[in-house]
Amino acid sequence: MKQINSVLIIYYAGAYKGKIEEFLPQIKKRLSLRYAVVDAVAGYKENDSENIAFENASKYDIIVSCGGDGTLHQVVNGVAKSGANPIVGILPYGTCNDVAHTLSIPTELDKAIDCILRLNTTKYDLIYDGNEYLTYSLAAGYVTPVSFSTGKKLKKAFGRFAYFLTALKYLFTAKSMPVTITYDGKVFDGKASFVLLSSSKFVGGFNFNKDEDLSDGKASLIVLRGKTFINAFRLAKLFLFGVKALKKSKAVIMESVTKVEIRNHSNAVYAMDGEKCNFLKKQLLVPKQVTMITI
Repeated sequence: MKQINSVLIIYYAGAYKGKIEEFLPQIKKRLSLRYAVVDAVAGYKENDSENIAFENASKYDIIVSCGGDGTLHQVVNGVAKSGANPIVGILPYGTCNDVAHTLSIPTELDKAIDCILRLNTTKYDLIYDGNEYLTYSLAAGYVTPVSFSTGKKLKKAFGRFAYFLTALKYLFTAKSMPVTITYDGKVFDGKASFVLLSSSKFVGGFNFNKDEDLSDGKASLIVLRGKTFINAFRLAKLFLFGVKALKKSKAVIMESVTKVEIRNHSNAVYAMDGEKCNFLKKQLLVPKQVTMITI
């Protein structure tokens, strides 16, 4: 078995309300109890963390993302595109930390460090769109703009509740979207008020798919068809009570898929791992896994 001796922490400089560097000595000291080499590098600008991960993936045994889901998206992309296979760990300092919650990583610093010290791992499915790897979701409709339109000041003041405040602006104003979705030999061609492709148990801080298999080579496709107003209640039901609450609804497409093509006929705005994404056609596969630290 390969010796695991080296750790690189890639951290977002604005994490933990901009005070993350105050905690780095404590983090490094504890990880040094097990690992011979513990280094840390900050990402300041867009794609910094991805580039750092790409350049160092073959040099370290463990690459730790220290920040939120956005930082993790970059770190995982750097690792996946490098061709190397280091273990990916998480020190969650974001607002929702959907992937960390999916992997049962605690948000308390010491407990998250404990996970990296124990080094329990799992394979984790990634969704690929031909350019970027998604770590948890692609979504459109309803409250999707919330993820990229909620201001940093609001998140700093209210945490996850900030998303709820922003969502109130979108919940009953969204229009249905004409879309064609081809998935594993099936086709939906019509109007949808919400589209979600996810490889995660958590999205937006909600445990909507607790039984999701993280390493089966598939992702969950959920489409709410029909009238927007009625589907607003279905969407609330989905996130409050999970996918099982909508299993019997004929207005809902719910499938485990390996390949999806989305044709966006109205140029609706999508969110890819929480970031704004515009496209007219996108093909997505579940072709790759990374090794990630879990509880």
